[in-house]
Amino acid sequence: MREIRKLTKDDLDQYREITYNAYPSLRDFSEEGIREYNQSVLDIIENDSKVGFYGLFHDSKMIAVMRLFDLEMNCFGKILPVSGLGFLGVHAAYKKMGAAREMLTFYEELYREKGVPIGTLIPFRPDFYKRMGYGIGTKMSRYRIDTERIPAYFGESHIAFIDRHEITSLLECHGRVVAKTHGMVMKHRKEISEMQEAETVRYLGCYDESRVLRGYLSYEYKYPVPGNYTRNEIFIREFVFENKDVMRQLLGFLRKQADQVQIVVFNTEDDNFYYLFNNPTNDGYTYIEPYGYLETNMQGIGAMYKLFDIAGAFAQCAHRNYNNANLIVCFQVKNELYGTESRTAITFTNGIAEVSPETTVADVTVTVNGADFAPMFLGSVSPLGLYRLGLLEVDNMDMLEEVDRIFYCSSKPVWYSDL
Repeated sequence: MREIRKLTKDDLDQYREITYNAYPSLRDFSEEGIREYNQSVLDIIENDSKVGFYGLFHDSKMIAVMRLFDLEMNCFGKILPVSGLGFLGVHAAYKKMGAAREMLTFYEELYREKGVPIGTLIPFRPDFYKRMGYGIGTKMSRYRIDTERIPAYFGESHIAFIDRHEITSLLECHGRVVAKTHGMVMKHRKEISEMQEAETVRYLGCYDESRVLRGYLSYEYKYPVPGNYTRNEIFIREFVFENKDVMRQLLGFLRKQADQVQIVVFNTEDDNFYYLFNNPTNDGYTYIEPYGYLETNMQGIGAMYKLFDIAGAFAQCAHRNYNNANLIVCFQVKNELYGTESRTAITFTNGIAEVSPETTVADVTVTVNGADFAPMFLGSVSPLGLYRLGLLEVDNMDMLEEVDRIFYCSSKPVWYSDL
């Protein structure tokens, strides 16, 4: 017999056994490492109400684990509750027995019942989660920029280093940026603890005239050539700013490090970031054939999204204006996890979406997989883009561009978090 339940401190040994074997590269197997890990998990269980540890038991033996997060995310300008799943792991002796699927089903039903229709995760196996109906969000780009190519700043700078233990001003600044940035999530307790404990990370802040922190860099030094003290890189962990002048001041600081640092590494989900530089090519000097293009960055996927309740997601995002659309759309969306298909009729009136009865006569019917609908709903990909790839169909071609305009979003959702 199987059951899934929330874990307590009494389950710690079984939990650790699974997670250590599921994520061995992230774990310290020494006695001291195990003690520290036990303490960190106990601290979360006892003190963090926004994180839950869950286990799947088969005849009283734990065979799978996961962490569930209550998150706050900016969805089109409003901070909303969303869910997050992390550290899903299955006991090595019980793989290929449906345990992961069972855990996902529990996760989705739990938050659907809570009235939280949007779910997120960071995948270990994107293909598995895609089969379960989770869609890929905005890609992250890593730029390796020659320090001398970073724009200089010639105005008066208001920058100063911040002690990592003086966390309040950093969190307040980060929160204001989240409030203005679609897709960003508020920092959770684990991230805050890691900020305070990261001894090699430096924090540089930029202040306004009232000494209010308006942006910051968190970074650390990297040494690409062991033993060669003349070769240094700055690795940016966070680049947070409330306005473009603050951004320019922080970039100006980096530019001034050119006498010591050869490369600055940026990670960003801003598609326009490379316009900052006269020459955004990276230090790999890769030539892209057959078109003669020069490599600028590498890219990766991270955040994946799923809508557990499509009507609920439209209701939760009722504040959004869908570009003044006046249209009735029926969305036929496949739920890959359950092997079912839902029909949701949405009436758009002057851009305001309202859930209509399923029998409502629609102007157009859109058919799409759930794994593609979620990133389309959030703005990572457009309906027209999906259609051109054969991933979306409409029964009225005259309405395709209108459907595309409905979901147009000036900014793709960005993530900048880890679960």
